[in-house]
Amino acid sequence: MLNFKHILSIMNLDKPLVIFDLETTGLALAYDRVIELAFIKIMPNSRVIEKDIFFNPEIDVPSEVTAIHGLTNADLADKPLFRHQAQEIWDIFNDCYYGGFNIANFDLPMLRREFLRAGYDFNYTKKQVIDSKIIYHAMEPRDLAAAYKYYCQKELVNAHSALADVQASVEILDQQLAKYDYELIRQISEAPDDRYVDEEKRFYWRSGEAYLNFSKYKDRSLAEVATVDPGFLRWMMEADFSPETKQIVERALEGEFPQKKSQDSVANSEILPPAKKTVSGFNEEPKLF
Repeated sequence: MLNFKHILSIMNLDKPLVIFDLETTGLALAYDRVIELAFIKIMPNSRVIEKDIFFNPEIDVPSEVTAIHGLTNADLADKPLFRHQAQEIWDIFNDCYYGGFNIANFDLPMLRREFLRAGYDFNYTKKQVIDSKIIYHAMEPRDLAAAYKYYCQKELVNAHSALADVQASVEILDQQLAKYDYELIRQISEAPDDRYVDEEKRFYWRSGEAYLNFSKYKDRSLAEVATVDPGFLRWMMEADFSPETKQIVERALEGEFPQKKSQDSVANSEILPPAKKTVSGFNEEPKLF
């Protein structure tokens, strides 16, 4: 049974609290769409409304996003459009308190953008938002002192003194090696962030293509930018970017664009000829972990 007695007794609600979570086609507010909205609405009189709604986003769900939440284009094809459900959702969300995990930075802005597309101006203030992630990070810091206390059961004295910090780091690593399997530690340490094309994270993957992660062209594909504004890419070649990022840009100017490999192509990569250049996303020999 759902337990929320402290919400009622401590918050003393004068209007409903909607705790919710979104699944989306991606992270770009200007481009991506909501595909699932789950919420629990707690009324001041303790009545609860709970619902899980799915939407057809009218755009493709990238395979790398499907890998996270499991929702495919086929799953959503017969679902209603958000704009067709907007009035019902507005009636649920308008003039409430809002709760959830990381809603301040993502879910609320994304939901507001969907409402705007449907013609509804969904406004809220900080006083209406209670974000569990913000509370968690404020009350349970994830810094060196917190790690030292967790792993070594000691208080860090002289924090931010370089020598004290490095001594604590030695003890923390020693205790982590005692607590966790070493091969698992190596896998965690060496695992790449496969959301991004390059280590500098200037480009990210979307449906197997490279998209820009910064500038006025954020959330537009590298192939599109190379067509509409090659001068921007030439500027990148002269600016302070990493050699890897510049190599991607150089090849884009030549009409060659990175393509993210599927798991099948990685598994069969030994039959492919080795690439002359080893730029993430191009035809390269696989890294083994």
